[in-house]
Amino acid sequence: MCTYSVKIDDNILERARVHFKGAEAMQQWIEQQLQKALIDYTCQFEENLNIERKNKEFQRRLRELENDPDGFFKLAGILGKPSQSFSWEQLRDEAIHDKYGI
Repeated sequence: MCTYSVKIDDNILERARVHFKGAEAMQQWIEQQLQKALIDYTCQFEENLNIERKNKEFQRRLRELENDPDGFFKLAGILGKPSQSFSWEQLRDEAIHDKYGI
């Protein structure tokens, strides 16, 4: 476990101190709050890195399909499984509507 020296405004500390059962309880609470904040902070970066990694992998797999005559049919493996409500008929109807307005 690491130890850090943290500066906290005396006025704020005095206002908060009355709500704790002793200095040890207050110190424990401050440590817990800092630990939670650091976990949240690092999770944001890890999540962004994970999204970035997935995007790069997706782009790489798409580039591999570029010259493949069956590339369109392999897109399903790249894009994942369609939702339960997916229907080819609905997709076709939406495409016709978008293109011809019917």
